[in-house]
Amino acid sequence: MRRVAVAGFATIDYVVRVEGDFTGRGTRLMREAAWPRAGGAALYASAALAKAGVAAAPLTWIGDDADGEAYRAACGSLDGVAVTPDAPSTRCLLIYNADGSYGCLLRPGPAALTENQLRLAAQAEWLVIAAGPPAITARLLDLQGPRLAWIAKDDPVCFPPELVARLTTRAEVVFCNAGERAWLEAGRTHPAPTGQILFETRGADGVRVEAGEVFDLPVAPLSVDDATGAGDTFAGATLAALIAGDPPRAAAEAGIAAAGALLALRRSIRCDT
Repeated sequence: MRRVAVAGFATIDYVVRVEGDFTGRGTRLMREAAWPRAGGAALYASAALAKAGVAAAPLTWIGDDADGEAYRAACGSLDGVAVTPDAPSTRCLLIYNADGSYGCLLRPGPAALTENQLRLAAQAEWLVIAAGPPAITARLLDLQGPRLAWIAKDDPVCFPPELVARLTTRAEVVFCNAGERAWLEAGRTHPAPTGQILFETRGADGVRVEAGEVFDLPVAPLSVDDATGAGDTFAGATLAALIAGDPPRAAAEAGIAAAGALLALRRSIRCDT
């Protein structure tokens, strides 16, 4: 049995860093950080799970274009990847400002839940919900078999209020960042269920874990132009450790190590170029 299915958009990411802040007006100098690269939470989290020895399938969607081929080449498991003929893959332009904040321009591609994807999700021990089409997320939430983890994203297009309410009530494990925490809590219509574990990433300030007790874990800060996928990598590695039976503290430490390794590699590549 495939242990984890991760549902969310597949993207081909075009990542740039601008000098100063890009406000949508005028001209800014930019540096290409990654141009292009396969991305999306489904890919990053699945890769981190697989690297930790947990079988994982990204449930996602691509077109049959060159971008789709690049995504398939980067994806270790193709079981859950649906290919739509005569359709473009999703492209994402990520613009990082000098202070680390970023904006995103998305050109959506195809997204339709296939019977094979529904079967993979129903047979999985864990279902991870990441940013994706809300109608598909709602259908996946109707499944009663898998345990549920949620990689939260403050994106009303992907997570309208009714889905946030369902996810905050059902998810056993929740991942968010500090900027999303107020949004997440405002979306609750019921108290957090007993036993829900929440991991809040805080950038250079570390990770806060709420698992009955509340504690903070430090991280080693790294200066990188491109932090894309670090949070999703943290989520995948942390969930893998929880599945293996590690307590939340040790699981978060595994996630921190995995995200740090990703960022260190990016920094190494930047310094070498």
